[in-house]
Amino acid sequence: MDRPNRLALIGATALSGVAAVLGVVWLLGSLAGYYADPMHSVVGTLAGATAANVLHTVAALVGLAAGVAALAGALPRRAVVVTAVAEVLVFGFALAGLSTLSTVGYLVAMAMPVAVVVMLVQVVRRYPVARWTAGVPALLLLVVGVVVGRDSLVGLFGELTPALVRELPNIGATLLLVGVGAAWAATASTALSGSQPLERATAWVVRHRVAITIAAACGPLPYALIRLTWLSPWPMFGQGVIDDLPTRIWGVVLSSGAWLGFALTLGLIRPWGEVFPRWMPGLAGRTVPVAAAAVPGGAIAAVLTFSAVPLLTMIPSDGVVQTLASAVLFPCWFWGPMLALAVWGYVAHRRGVDGSLPEIPRVTSAA
Repeated sequence: MDRPNRLALIGATALSGVAAVLGVVWLLGSLAGYYADPMHSVVGTLAGATAANVLHTVAALVGLAAGVAALAGALPRRAVVVTAVAEVLVFGFALAGLSTLSTVGYLVAMAMPVAVVVMLVQVVRRYPVARWTAGVPALLLLVVGVVVGRDSLVGLFGELTPALVRELPNIGATLLLVGVGAAWAATASTALSGSQPLERATAWVVRHRVAITIAAACGPLPYALIRLTWLSPWPMFGQGVIDDLPTRIWGVVLSSGAWLGFALTLGLIRPWGEVFPRWMPGLAGRTVPVAAAAVPGGAIAAVLTFSAVPLLTMIPSDGVVQTLASAVLFPCWFWGPMLALAVWGYVAHRRGVDGSLPEIPRVTSAA
């Protein structure tokens, strides 16, 4: 097994081991189980916390055993692929819940203010023209906004910080489940590398990667645009927002995270997705490592794809119209797979795949 396969397998095995330990602890009742909240998993909602805990523990132990056997060379590649697919189905879909997407989205949103400030400072430092047309005005506007809304910001921070501390165990468990599913997905894809069907699929993805990436970049736009309506007198999906300034501010912060996803996705087909731009401190002009885009992009694609089933089945709905509205607002069923294809095309492009179909060897009969 080559090095990329081995690295992915080591990660999948290690994460499965951690998940197995947690599963055993939860089953023994030493700690409050993650699945005590039925909204944390599809299986928990349908069959209860005990069933979800048992499935989690058994799948984690199987993954740990299979990973150790594969690393020792005692498990054939086909068995590795079958195990990886089973682990993805369990940890990525059966044990996924509504908390998966919200956890990652909130963590990204909370990091956005710092990211925006750093970016604006670098624009002021690096771009003489944009310094006065965009950088300085935006920084001044940000300072004025902080001064004017300082009471609301303090209130928002005071509400978010204790809530974040209380949810740290659940956040860790959610990220672990995503990590197990993503690591086994990477193991399966690398174990299949070199096969002719995969090579032909890769060629197709590379040929259409621009259109695929643009489509993937559109995934967060419905959410981003709807959150911006919270600044207007007609907030969508935000009852009670009009008179609550901290909630309005939080809506804008959440929207900024979605806009970041839009921009970074387009970076997969833009020059600055291959060479760091001038405003990146300490990295300007250097080649972007493939993993720097592929790993976070693949992880987000996994989060989105794993969230599709819970979002379509677990959100309370009053009818078909509301279900369709949720599917449009959170289009994970489309956004996740398209982002995975976009990352696939980016990696193949960076590795020199030109999109031409590999030749199919002809079988000639013996004379």
